[in-house]
Amino acid sequence: MAVSTNERPMCPVCKHRMALARISPGPRGFDERTFERSTCERTEVVRSAVDPMKTDAVGWLAGELEPPN
Repeated sequence: MAVSTNERPMCPVCKHRMALARISPGPRGFDERTFERSTCERTEVVRSAVDPMKTDAVGWLAGELEPPN
């Protein structure tokens, strides 16, 4: 399920917007957002890209890349 960071997905069962329940860290560069719909007890987990300027990759982009020891 593709969803932008500002959009709540539609519930596939009742066709209403789902509520954001929690945000967990996902693989590097991504968050896992859990959306719930209490009326029909549906849960969806969506992987969203994190803003690349707010990740630990900023140091790498600034030239802190070093060879392994």
